[in-house]
Amino acid sequence: MVFKEKKGQSALEYLMTYGWALVVIVIVVAALVFLINPQQIGTEGCTGFQKLLISDFDQNTDALAIKVSNQTGKTLSAVTFTGTFNGGALQASDYTGATVAANEEFTVTFNNAGAGLGLTAGAVKADLGLRYNDGFANRDANATCNATA
Repeated sequence: MVFKEKKGQSALEYLMTYGWALVVIVIVVAALVFLINPQQIGTEGCTGFQKLLISDFDQNTDALAIKVSNQTGKTLSAVTFTGTFNGGALQASDYTGATVAANEEFTVTFNNAGAGLGLTAGAVKADLGLRYNDGFANRDANATCNATA
């Protein structure tokens, strides 16, 4: 009988070891999926512009507004935003060739050439482009905002 108890303990230890290993593997894979493409988790939010952080956004049938913070530590010049909204071209009505101070937070409003965005209920996606000069070179950056209207 002593041997049966030790066999059972050995089998249980074996299963527990591999069970914990599988749990760790699942957690690592989930973390990698989130880091590679965070938009797979949740339906709303903006990603991109690594040194120009998008802290908030709002959209309605007429415009898309994003709140951006300059985290480059430098004053940026010739700041120009462009983009598409559900495939249609957007214009940044208030930031074309602007200058943005270091650590400044500003709001950019996009519209569809004054015609409004024409949103209907459902998922919406805005692909945004940014071009700026940081005093050394011209830089380009991209971001994506997903929401439900």
